[in-house]
Amino acid sequence: MDIRKGIFSSKTSENCKYKSSRRYKINPDVVSEWKNAPWPDNYFDLIVFDPPHIVVNNRDKKFSGMEIEYGRLYKDNFKIVLNNGIKKLFNILKPEGIFVFKWCEDSIKIEEILKLFPYKPLFGSNTKSKGHTANFWILFIKHRFEKKLIEYDEI
Repeated sequence: MDIRKGIFSSKTSENCKYKSSRRYKINPDVVSEWKNAPWPDNYFDLIVFDPPHIVVNNRDKKFSGMEIEYGRLYKDNFKIVLNNGIKKLFNILKPEGIFVFKWCEDSIKIEEILKLFPYKPLFGSNTKSKGHTANFWILFIKHRFEKKLIEYDEI
């Protein structure tokens, strides 16, 4: 599932330091945004969630190549957006289902993001290497007797 469908290029401006742009094709089975996943509650046994991890202040700023490829969130509402998306995805996950979460610490530390989850993680892995940004893969299990999770307007 992805909200985008088509062929995209990462070269977005004259400021791009690369002479050629990266082109990639996105062809999802379902075109939808993760915050509005079109499945009923308790539908999936496994969900892998890799949300945008670049957080910017200026909504009018032109998208960078990375932001075109991976999306972006906004500083003024990223917690609400992520929290509501996480809640939606946990709602469509079956009881005792597995939720795999990937986060890159480009803009926001993982400790701040984990506060948005309804459960404590089972375990995770940090794939940081030699000065590069840390990427985390974290596993959760949905509890069997959890009530339906609700979305919040403020965090």
